[in-house]
Amino acid sequence: MKIKAFIIFTLLLFIYGCLDIESEIEQANRLAKTYHLNIKTDNPKQSYSKDFTEEEGSLANVEVTITSLDSAPETLDGIESALRVYPEGFISEVIDTIYIAGSITIEGAAAGGTYGSRWIALSNVAQWNGTKANYENAHRGVHHELSSLIFNNSPFSVMTWQSLLSRDWKPAKSNFEALTKDELAPDYSAGFLSDYGKTSMGNDFNTYAEFAFAEPEKLRELAATYPVIANKLSVFITAYTQIFPEYQQGFEEYFTNTGLSDVAIKPDNVEITIHSDFSNIKPQIIH
Repeated sequence: MKIKAFIIFTLLLFIYGCLDIESEIEQANRLAKTYHLNIKTDNPKQSYSKDFTEEEGSLANVEVTITSLDSAPETLDGIESALRVYPEGFISEVIDTIYIAGSITIEGAAAGGTYGSRWIALSNVAQWNGTKANYENAHRGVHHELSSLIFNNSPFSVMTWQSLLSRDWKPAKSNFEALTKDELAPDYSAGFLSDYGKTSMGNDFNTYAEFAFAEPEKLRELAATYPVIANKLSVFITAYTQIFPEYQQGFEEYFTNTGLSDVAIKPDNVEITIHSDFSNIKPQIIH
């Protein structure tokens, strides 16, 4: 019996030794090669210093701490899950680099992510490893941050989105307020998928990106129930299908396959009203 157990144990060790276990560095390199971008753990200020100047404004109060790839296995898995939903070639059309940071603060408030001219950054809290929090932050954060670059380059979507906000809507007064306010229940009847989405138009659009690409079933259900969500979803779909003609078919297929196109309703007779907004408010992933 002891000999049999020894043989089984030896066999298991042999099989385990033959397994090709991918390290975090190897996973990052594979993702970089597949999606034609860089995955880094250094500070984006080193490569994109202009984004952080007072003249540029929006990132002047952003601070990033450094982490390492070997402490970010769940963040890398979240990034990989997020990237695979996009049409081939799309990601590198929009960004050059994904930064994995230790922590990100904006005006002193903790944030789950931020973005710049050709990059996005995601926080990775080492103490969260094993809880799936880093995975969720990265999985939703890629969609969240990437969507800011889509929204900022879709002027028609911005104007139409404004028209779908209630007249009494007011954005947060600062990044700090947006990132630290108590999270209340979502106001679905007003078209907001989260309370954080109410803090700015950009954060509202970011939240739609989270749901559209990470929870399409939930968004489909909400759009079928609340007309204003169906209207915003239509604008969201238009932003992605029209941003680059070469990826239109890929996004149309995604939105059709997920059933989101079926429940999206194009806004009729919209009145364009310019609301005060704070375009420099940066997104945070709320858990």
